[in-house]
Amino acid sequence: MAFSNQREFEDDNNISRLGVLSERSEGFKQWVFGQLESRQCHHILEAACGTGGDSLLLLKKGYNVVSSDGSQAMVNYAKNAREEQQIETWDILQANWLTLKDDLHVYGGFDAVLCLSSSMVCLIDSTPNFDLYRRSFENFKSMLKPGGVLLIDHRNMDVIMDHGRPINKNVYFKYNTISKMASEVCKCPGKPDVTNITYDMIQESGKSDNCGSRKGLIEKVTIPLQPIRATKFASILAEVFGEDCEHALYADFKPIKEVDSPAYYQYVFQKTK
Repeated sequence: MAFSNQREFEDDNNISRLGVLSERSEGFKQWVFGQLESRQCHHILEAACGTGGDSLLLLKKGYNVVSSDGSQAMVNYAKNAREEQQIETWDILQANWLTLKDDLHVYGGFDAVLCLSSSMVCLIDSTPNFDLYRRSFENFKSMLKPGGVLLIDHRNMDVIMDHGRPINKNVYFKYNTISKMASEVCKCPGKPDVTNITYDMIQESGKSDNCGSRKGLIEKVTIPLQPIRATKFASILAEVFGEDCEHALYADFKPIKEVDSPAYYQYVFQKTK
């Protein structure tokens, strides 16, 4: 990841509380594998690998994977997973989205770049035109071979900006580990607005209720996110990849028209051949 403030992602307790070690949902796996398989992708860069869970899913499916993250703590978790799984052909590096070409200069020509789990909105952009987002998208594009695809997503910030509350819907994980969510827009003179999302995290007890929620103690975790609208996010991607490029928009891993109130948006943008 690439953040203006990485403290939340350098704390071991927060990393585990945020559910990044939990098993992925079938909807997530079907969407990701479907996108990659339909385009015959094999060589993958996961540019927000976190603790390495998604990279492991891809590796076990036979994909060639390079993993990177801006947080050294996340990279260390992923390297521990590599050691435990005894996978020798898995490169894991610390790399910032804003300097991705330099950080990963020995790589390139990927079939796909993945930046998922709403990682992108952890980048707090203080520029008036989201120049840091544009630079990140340009760097993602530079890592793709002609015809390669970017899979990227983010939380539905529009509903938070318009109605002051996030949509609490379990989309990414097999078990629901969030009992409640709240949001607050923080305004500081001379600095960009930041939306703080507070999660009431359910600490696993090994049991689940009839709705698939884990029972256990509740702990609060607050993460600052960039309040960026979906239309702006998509327009920057289109500017970077070209208005005529092949692209698609999804909501909670379904076609956008099928979901009235999505918790997350997913985008697929293809680099011109």
